Amino acid sequence: MLAKTVRILVLPNITYSKDLEKDSYVQVLRNMILGLRREPIFWHILSPEKIKRLDKLHTAQHSFPVPSKPQVMRQHLDTFQLEALFKEEIHDVDLIMSHLPEQTHQLKAWVWNKTHHEPKVFGYSHWFDLQGTATGGVKSFNQNILGVLEMEKCYINTSKQKELVLDQAKRTFVKGVIRQLKDILTVQNLGIFTSQIKDPHPDPDKVIVFNHRPDPSKDYPHFLKITDALYRERQDFKVWVPMSKRKQERDYITTERYAKEDYYEKLRNCCVGFSPKQTYAGWSVAVATTDGLMNALPYIMYNADYYKEINPTADFFSNDDEALALLNKYLDDPDHRMEMIRKGQQHLRENVWEKEMVKMNDDIEMIVRSLHQTHSPKTEQLVKVIKEEGSISKKDLWKRTGFGGSVKWSRYRRALLEHPNIFDTLDAVSSYNWSETAEN
Repeated sequence: MLAKTVRILVLPNITYSKDLEKDSYVQVLRNMILGLRREPIFWHILSPEKIKRLDKLHTAQHSFPVPSKPQVMRQHLDTFQLEALFKEEIHDVDLIMSHLPEQTHQLKAWVWNKTHHEPKVFGYSHWFDLQGTATGGVKSFNQNILGVLEMEKCYINTSKQKELVLDQAKRTFVKGVIRQLKDILTVQNLGIFTSQIKDPHPDPDKVIVFNHRPDPSKDYPHFLKITDALYRERQDFKVWVPMSKRKQERDYITTERYAKEDYYEKLRNCCVGFSPKQTYAGWSVAVATTDGLMNALPYIMYNADYYKEINPTADFFSNDDEALALLNKYLDDPDHRMEMIRKGQQHLRENVWEKEMVKMNDDIEMIVRSLHQTHSPKTEQLVKVIKEEGSISKKDLWKRTGFGGSVKWSRYRRALLEHPNIFDTLDAVSSYNWSETAEN
């Protein structure tokens, strides 16, 4: 397929090296690729091992070992591994998508200084070392920020998270930098595809779900205080904590773990989810709630702006008494439960992932349009050779035209793809193709 292909190099953020198929980074990246598939994008993905979920999506995966400990991985960029990817300048790179702000400057500097490419960077931040959430070890918040400043856009999950990042950045960086950060940090609420929204279970079990990590940053000890009080009132329910690795803490708690599709079906068969007070307001806020809502599981939520961004139609609580009253209502009032599922899923449909990807697609187009182009006699020579050959690899094109040395190829590539008769392909290795018609 001939196309005006945009080639993107992806820098990964691996936090669950035991099973990459389940890593949150992989889930986010896969949804982005699927949401942008209508665009001519080819993804070059650095990865410690092949990820099946990313295969056959106009992707090429390149071996890129990383340390298994996330705190070390975020500081580690093995430039020797990059040499193989750029050997003989076969691969073209128009943009870099960095999932690791801490490494953005190093990667951008290496590509610009060691190759013929001058890609701009956009990215996604899975984590900031915010005070109160990052515990133990050396904190990397300043490196987070310096990496974001190298980007054109950096997507984060909620407005509250953006607010927290800017507030902490003000303690170190000047006002001009804060203004830059405001422009670069872009809220992208994690949604789901319309096809993922399931119908309610006709007869769900009386199970309360806590599908967050069961630790203090997710207010889990306080959640147990609430459910203990509920259990003293009634014993006709269970609490399911699927992310728990602990032994059974209470007679009423279950901790079964399931593969993804079985996990979704289990959520659908539960009564109500619990969204606790959080200190980070990022990825986990969105994913736990959307996992439930798309599977017809309604949530009661702590009264906070970051939850209202995700589902403003939910029932909110501000104290333990309100939380207890709501849990009792959902366990006893199926009509109210069904009405809240209807409202929550309607909100999902109005904010599905397809719409978020339209915004990202516009951002990518804006960044691509801003890339430098070189129009010169050399450009005309390149055009002439492509027209004569009909189709030619970059390597052969360079040999025919004497291209090389310290001249930057990116500027010529963009100029060539602006030509109405020149197209790339959606294969791993780019080629330059002449077509007399724009329909391909």
